[in-house]
Amino acid sequence: MKDNLLNNFFSFSNHIDLIAIVSNNHELTYKELFDQSQTIAGFLASKQIKKNDYVPILIEDQFYFIKTIIGLWYLGAIPVVINSKLLEKEIITIIEDYGFNLLISDKYINNELNHIENIKIDFYQLLHCEDIYSDISIPNNDDEAVVIFTSGTSGRPKGVVHTFSSLIKSIENGNQILKHQEKDRWLTSLPFYHIGGFQILCRSLYYGCTIVLSESLKTDDLVTAITKLNPTHISLVSAQLQKFIYLGMKASKSVRITLVGGGFVDDELIFEAEKLGWKPYRVYGSSETASMVTAISANEIISKPQSVGKPLNNVKIKISDDSEILIKSNSLFKKYLGDEKKTSSKLINDFYHSGDLGFVDDDGYLFIEARRNDLIVTGGENVTPIEVEKAILKIKGIKEVCVFSKPNKTWGQIVACVIVKEDNFVNAKMIKEILKQQLAGYKISKQFFFTDTLPRTSLGKLEREKIKKMF
Repeated sequence: MKDNLLNNFFSFSNHIDLIAIVSNNHELTYKELFDQSQTIAGFLASKQIKKNDYVPILIEDQFYFIKTIIGLWYLGAIPVVINSKLLEKEIITIIEDYGFNLLISDKYINNELNHIENIKIDFYQLLHCEDIYSDISIPNNDDEAVVIFTSGTSGRPKGVVHTFSSLIKSIENGNQILKHQEKDRWLTSLPFYHIGGFQILCRSLYYGCTIVLSESLKTDDLVTAITKLNPTHISLVSAQLQKFIYLGMKASKSVRITLVGGGFVDDELIFEAEKLGWKPYRVYGSSETASMVTAISANEIISKPQSVGKPLNNVKIKISDDSEILIKSNSLFKKYLGDEKKTSSKLINDFYHSGDLGFVDDDGYLFIEARRNDLIVTGGENVTPIEVEKAILKIKGIKEVCVFSKPNKTWGQIVACVIVKEDNFVNAKMIKEILKQQLAGYKISKQFFFTDTLPRTSLGKLEREKIKKMF
């Protein structure tokens, strides 16, 4: 007999009278959602997708994304969620690096993917199909549920594999502050290809909440969704909240809590949000922890400035001798896809070695001093400096480059770089234009500096911290 926890995900009978998804012009009941997902499961089964297959998915339409995820789960397949902001060449690199042989996509991918089966689902036709695929089963708790990509220090995206158990345990741990009730409404304010956005979907399915779809993640569309569709729960990155505060926007009366994370979050931003009724909590977590593992309210921040809060239920934080933050929780990821060496270096004795540096004070509050080595988190998006540096060094006339983060109240951090050039014709405008063909927009430097030489260690490595202080 399956665990009731998973029945919450896969049986509309628990929420039969509830609305599963709502947008400005459409809504779907839980029965309709699961019926349509079963139909999609049948179509995918006809494409020979089966249990334990890793299936890359690149679907921008949120309605269809959710149905396809559930359809894959019904088959026992594991969705591999691709960032829709990536350039085609970046998408192709991921598919080739991991040896995937198919892609489910609702966007055009060019002929370089000829050797990959690019499955396009005719969702409109399937909606009018009366056949509901019946050969489905509810997965086991320990079955793999999703692969979410996060940036690695080498520049190669790491596929973080979560089981249904780790997702559910994270959901239950977070309910310590989220306090879900049936008929709550979760705004899809983060992209599904990030763990924070994906867990909005999972929390809603688990507790019978309504998923509130914004037309897009643009500020105007989010404002419309918040004011017209009355979400109770919202999750934002610093840049999104900053824009609401700039507009002087008050939260709807329906809002009971707003999570704010994904990187550096300024204390003053939290205080301003509290005044405007957003009921904000600063949170800390990662793809590997299935979203947040600590949280702190605005009132607590008054006495604990800069803290990311105390550990949630079933979370233990330990600080290593070299100040690294180690996390033990029942929500930790299973592995990095296809990388046993990296997995074993990060999961040691049941603790996740985060790479972040910090300390815990006498009252049990965690403080972050440096995030994930040199990883830049800008507007909730992860940027690997080495990846950007490699792209810049391909430009003729550039001798050396160091990419680093700079604190920014709007974006949390911005990407900056300092360049040693060989030719005088090299300038910031030219570099930006070239990089637009190589990198997603959020990875391109917002500030450029030029210098005659860059400090290096005796082994020839860039002294990144010294360079950051210089500029």
